[in-house]
Amino acid sequence: MDNEQHPTDISDDLHVKFLHVFTQHRNQMYSYIFSLLPHRDDAEDVFQRTSLILWKKFPEYDESSSFFSWACGVAFYEVKNFIRVAQRKRLQFREDVIEQLADERAGIPQLKLDQRASTLQECIKKLKDKDRELINQVYREQTPVKELADAAGAAIQTLYNRLNQIRRQLTHCIERTLSYTGEGK
Repeated sequence: MDNEQHPTDISDDLHVKFLHVFTQHRNQMYSYIFSLLPHRDDAEDVFQRTSLILWKKFPEYDESSSFFSWACGVAFYEVKNFIRVAQRKRLQFREDVIEQLADERAGIPQLKLDQRASTLQECIKKLKDKDRELINQVYREQTPVKELADAAGAAIQTLYNRLNQIRRQLTHCIERTLSYTGEGK
């Protein structure tokens, strides 16, 4: 019997290793990409492209290093590339802002990000119904603020001011909650 591995066996082993490590870090990678792009659809698009690139480049991955760090490096360049070629007329972060966000995000452990996200959801539940609805329309449904202002017969600046107040309120709620539980900064 031959002890040599056939090329298909090597390919299968590589595939299994990739799937194992990719599945462990999938949510973290998506969170990382979403933290760099303001729109969920864009983050999904970049996540898909990044996943394909990671699969293609997996034979180059050094198993002695962190897969998540390697994947974030690939994702970072995909985010930069996406922004560079985006032809949409939507708000996009400037490249220097992306780099700053990436640097800050890289220094925050995933557990802490998960705690902040969970706390944010709890703080959103504490908002007044009309404020929670505004947040949902702007951030989840991605309804343009101008469209909401027109529908309400309000000045666009009034809605922007209200959104800023709600964001400050949520930030204070998150900070209070995390510092109370000892999980803050």
